[in-house]
Amino acid sequence: MNIFQRNARKLVIIPTMAGAATVIFVRLIEASPIALGFYRLGFSVILFAIPIILGGYKDYKGITKKEVLLCVLAGAMLFSHFIFWFTALNTTSIASAFVLFSLNPLILLIPMYFFLKKRVSAKAIIGIIVALSGSALIVSLNQTLEDNTFLGDVSGFLAAIFFAVYFFIGQIVRAKVPMLNYVFIVFSSCFVFFAIAMIASGTPFTGYRKEDYVLMFLMAVVCQVLAHALYNWCMGYVSALYVSVFTTTQTAIAILYGIIFFREIPESFQVIGAAIVVAGLLYYNYNSIEKQTLG
Repeated sequence: MNIFQRNARKLVIIPTMAGAATVIFVRLIEASPIALGFYRLGFSVILFAIPIILGGYKDYKGITKKEVLLCVLAGAMLFSHFIFWFTALNTTSIASAFVLFSLNPLILLIPMYFFLKKRVSAKAIIGIIVALSGSALIVSLNQTLEDNTFLGDVSGFLAAIFFAVYFFIGQIVRAKVPMLNYVFIVFSSCFVFFAIAMIASGTPFTGYRKEDYVLMFLMAVVCQVLAHALYNWCMGYVSALYVSVFTTTQTAIAILYGIIFFREIPESFQVIGAAIVVAGLLYYNYNSIEKQTLG
């Protein structure tokens, strides 16, 4: 293993910080969630097509039809996640959206245990529960159900479900399929789903602000390449559950972004809840039985 592979557990912090930046782009871009997803994935596919054309296509020879179908299914889950995720970020507070999203490790733990027989120590599970309790604190004290806030909270929870399924499929496929090829198929299929959604919903393909096109390209680089693609690379060397639990720190990071860029000051209970989430994560990492990287 090279230096990056040996430190895959530490490198997860990079996509976590990049992923939390989603809230910045979603709040600044005026395009609809469907158009936002269409261009984000479109730019991402173009970026990943370059290394594929330069030689990455050679690795496709060993990919089976079943693996391709699983990649397409992962693309469908990613598409569903984005639709609900963008909706949540636009219709509820940053803290509430990210806290609800942080429920994905608990959701992921269920299929990982029953289908992949992944064993997690009792102390590690306690860490997950502590992190989720921080999420529950914020949600339970979030009394602002005015306008579309309730819709945003529900969307955030659904986004967590689809994200967990997306990670679960990635854990299965990444064990056999190289990262570049897996990501290209997943992103391409997700892009196709967004294109179909654009046509079905009557969403215009053009006519957006110049600033929106620039921001959507930057979002593809930061949130798709540095976040999702790097997450999938990490899953080749560490458990999807570990990566999923690490994403819970996006709550604290996103709240910080909200303060810096939008002056959205969180309530005291949101700060306490975010602190509990981070504490639970650190406890999980310390007590995780997965000290060895996966092959």
